[in-house]
Amino acid sequence: MMNLATSILAGMAGAALIASTAFAQTSADQTAEFYQFLEDAFEENTLASPISLMQQGRIERMDEWGDFSDQATFDQAARTTRHLETLHAFDFEALPRAAQVSYRIFESQGEQTLRQAEFYRQNYPISQMFMFPLGVNALLGNQHPMGDLDQAQAFVTRVERLEGVFEQIAHNITDRTEFGVIPPHFLYPQVSEGVGGLLPLSTADASDQHPLYLIFSGRLEALDIADEDKTRLLAELRAAIEGPVARGYQVIIDAANAAAPLATSSDGVWRHPNGEAYYAMLAENYTESGMTPAEIHDFGLAEVARIETQMLEIVDEVGFEGTLDEFREHLLTSPEFDYPDTDEAREFFLEEARAAMARVMAAAPEYFNTLPQAALEVRRIEPYREASAPRAFYNRPAPDGTRPGIFWANLRTMALWNRFDMEALVFHEAAPGHHFQLALMLELGDVPTFQNFLFFTAYAEGWGLYAERLADEMGLYSTPYSRFGGLNAEIWRAVRLVVDTGIHYHRWNEEQAIAYMLAHTTLGEEVVVSEVRRYLGAPGQALSYKMGMTRILTLRAQAQEALGDNFDIRAFHDVVIGNGGVPLSVLDELVADYIAENS
Repeated sequence: MMNLATSILAGMAGAALIASTAFAQTSADQTAEFYQFLEDAFEENTLASPISLMQQGRIERMDEWGDFSDQATFDQAARTTRHLETLHAFDFEALPRAAQVSYRIFESQGEQTLRQAEFYRQNYPISQMFMFPLGVNALLGNQHPMGDLDQAQAFVTRVERLEGVFEQIAHNITDRTEFGVIPPHFLYPQVSEGVGGLLPLSTADASDQHPLYLIFSGRLEALDIADEDKTRLLAELRAAIEGPVARGYQVIIDAANAAAPLATSSDGVWRHPNGEAYYAMLAENYTESGMTPAEIHDFGLAEVARIETQMLEIVDEVGFEGTLDEFREHLLTSPEFDYPDTDEAREFFLEEARAAMARVMAAAPEYFNTLPQAALEVRRIEPYREASAPRAFYNRPAPDGTRPGIFWANLRTMALWNRFDMEALVFHEAAPGHHFQLALMLELGDVPTFQNFLFFTAYAEGWGLYAERLADEMGLYSTPYSRFGGLNAEIWRAVRLVVDTGIHYHRWNEEQAIAYMLAHTTLGEEVVVSEVRRYLGAPGQALSYKMGMTRILTLRAQAQEALGDNFDIRAFHDVVIGNGGVPLSVLDELVADYIAENS
């Protein structure tokens, strides 16, 4: 198999690199050329990915999925290397400050991509959370355009082409197994069962109950097209589900089942070839902290202790007589914190979430100068896709304004929710969390296009968790119990620092990780087991939330100390979310600029 370095060289062979050209233009000419380069690079990257096109609301290649083979990783790395060579040929010091910010963002994104690409065979091709086949329903249900007959036909063609994608993923499963990168023992059955649940049922009529059929038929019903076209499309989709989709899913199941006997442990990635270096790379990419896994672990321990002290203050405030552990048990077992599993309770939940959003919008002008123009809605996940959906998530608005930002809540069973922690999740996923950040990102009109669509995990998830803390400062939590829910959400992310590094660096076993998490969160055992297995299956990602939040809080404290009475929380928030998605190193620079300009 071609290695990554050889592939990059092959992909670059014969290319006329702008990097080899001396720039003699004036500063204004260079700035214009620099911005044009960023637009050209973004367009090249976007056109290479039908999924990116779909997520940006574009209709090119709307009947395709793209390449899921290792060659796609090599091609992306070659493209990134070429783009960085071009970038570095520009005179950074001669660029205006706004262009320098874009330069640093583009550079950081490329460096992260190349670091990840070097470890392409260490990456699990399947996991219970971040596996393409398990996300097909959401992509087609939320992102695929469905406004006319051509787009409906493209939906069907995309479904027909899933077989080829699944064959590539199955090949990756087999290749990683041969290389010695074998996921934890519990993952193969979970993936096989999850994917198997998407196979068509035993009779032709039962295919009408397949999630893809329900999604498509629900969206098709709203289209103003001829009935005979609707009938034909539904028949074609049913044939695709029973044919190529079924074969493709079965190929993945067969590959997972063949590898499963070799999965004998639930240890961390340290046991894999070059596993320690791989985890160190993940920790840096996901946290951008410059800290080692050992340092992140120790920081997590200290944060857990600090937050538990704050929790005890609320225990005293509500007059509960007992320990912190007893109070956690009280929250989990008292009916007053449950939602009944009734339609009335579901509607009440949605009303509570909308009321929380109304409080955010009323208080926001005191904390933000700039708010997104896009509307924000609270919706229940449709019954036809709630079985495979998470508890809640946020979809940012369509770039063309045709769809609002949406906070989706899964209400298939109200046992998924507690009264005391609902608000914290709403503030994180919706406002002032991801909606304020991601919707505003799309509305930035004076930045290169790529900055409207970036997702640096530590920055994005760090802001979401920061928003939960900010909500308390804004007086948005409705009860002391909900404020405790906010602290519980924060300690959950601090515990992740301890558990993720414990598993993958300190070599904890699964039982140690579960025990620690049970001892320090208000999460039931079933949820804790699922969480720990998430960290085992997706190493490093869970570190991003708390480390990103910590960086934002640190920068805010620095600005407050430096500026004193000149510090303006609204201006600070403009800096943090007013430049699109940024790496934390660039956020450092932006806050330093803010301090210098206001000192």
